[in-house]
Amino acid sequence: MQGATPVVVNGNPSVIWSKTDSGRLEMQTRSLVKERPQRNLLLLIDGIKSDAMLLGHLVGIGPGDFAALHKLGLIAPVGATSPAQNGAASPSVVTASQPVAAPAETTLDYGQFTAALTHIISQELGLRGFMLTLAVEKAGTIEALQDVARRTLAQVGERKGDAAAAAARRMLYGA
Repeated sequence: MQGATPVVVNGNPSVIWSKTDSGRLEMQTRSLVKERPQRNLLLLIDGIKSDAMLLGHLVGIGPGDFAALHKLGLIAPVGATSPAQNGAASPSVVTASQPVAAPAETTLDYGQFTAALTHIISQELGLRGFMLTLAVEKAGTIEALQDVARRTLAQVGERKGDAAAAAARRMLYGA
């Protein structure tokens, strides 16, 4: 959709969106967003790509879809405070304030770890990593997210070599 008008929030013509805790929960429950284009958009929002980038690569998505997801509290501009949650999260769901326990120490919280892992999958595996991207979105516990990270690092090692896998591991867990 070339030439699409980017979403304007507070006068900013290009916004980078991230999922809120409610947005991550919605990816599991599928209770609020029924339209496939909006579900795909929610899936691809990663806190890295701008709305202009997403609009340029997705068919059937417009600025109104970002506004609808934002109104539901499922996405928020990066750097903004999260909107009030639509109900309490279940105890098995990891919130953004909980640190991710890892084989090695990490300074990333759940949201940052999820964004970094999604970025690694996209950069290193491309479309071959699509199923891993879906697994990241479904990961509601620390253990599930760590399992996806292990599988991702193994695939990066197989496809790109040990050096690429080591670089990806450093991005997730530090030195």
